[in-house]
Amino acid sequence: MIHYRSIIQSTLRGSSIQTRSFWRSTVRNVSTAAQANASRKPSSWTRRLIYAGIFGTLGVSTGKWLDNKIAAPPAPGSLEDQMELQEIQRVFDIGLPIVQELRHNPDYVEKDVYENFADKHKIHRLTSGSLAGSRGFGFQKVFWNDKEKKLISVVFLGPGLEGWPTMVHGGALATVIDENLGRAAIRHFPARTGVTANLKLNYRAPVYSDNFYALHTTLDQEQSTDAKAYAKCEVRDMAGQLCVEATGLFVVPKSFKLSMVGEYF
Repeated sequence: MIHYRSIIQSTLRGSSIQTRSFWRSTVRNVSTAAQANASRKPSSWTRRLIYAGIFGTLGVSTGKWLDNKIAAPPAPGSLEDQMELQEIQRVFDIGLPIVQELRHNPDYVEKDVYENFADKHKIHRLTSGSLAGSRGFGFQKVFWNDKEKKLISVVFLGPGLEGWPTMVHGGALATVIDENLGRAAIRHFPARTGVTANLKLNYRAPVYSDNFYALHTTLDQEQSTDAKAYAKCEVRDMAGQLCVEATGLFVVPKSFKLSMVGEYF
């Protein structure tokens, strides 16, 4: 189903450990038998079978990993895509400690994204249209803390967002960061709408595809006004490592009128 880097690495490590254990125990048995009966020499065929098992196991594991990475990701709306999305949802619900922590924190309210838009309008948006599905922004949930004016978004970044094999494109990261900074800003504006005036990003560590990440976004309440809002965002992996940090300035335009986004995310 989902081919998370951590799961793949763990599988490869497990295969390697099991193979080394098998190899060592087999060699010890062969050595013991040789000592007990010095007239018999260890068979070269035994060694060949051992080596074949070692490299065969590693080859199969590596081959499956490469197949998953080279194969085209499922098209949005396909049966395979739906199955992937179900698995992503399952991992989100039961496999991420940060989700359990936020759900048990009464200061945070869990919300879906794009609740302000009808389905016919979502397909015209970048992240809910062209980049939707398990291959793109397959999953997004927002946890909003109204007391601190802070939101934590948990997102799944699919393989269709790669700019380099296994690594998410910096532009895709800028897109999802911009949206989360904007969510904090728009909830601050009485007009409930606004646009990006400035966006600054510092990429600190690689962001890998087929993984969940958390975006911690906070509004600067001291600097922000009814027409300008300053916010910062940190992208962290599920181990808490800082991968990207960003700041943004959002404004309510005076020269033209924007539609109200609404009260949701």
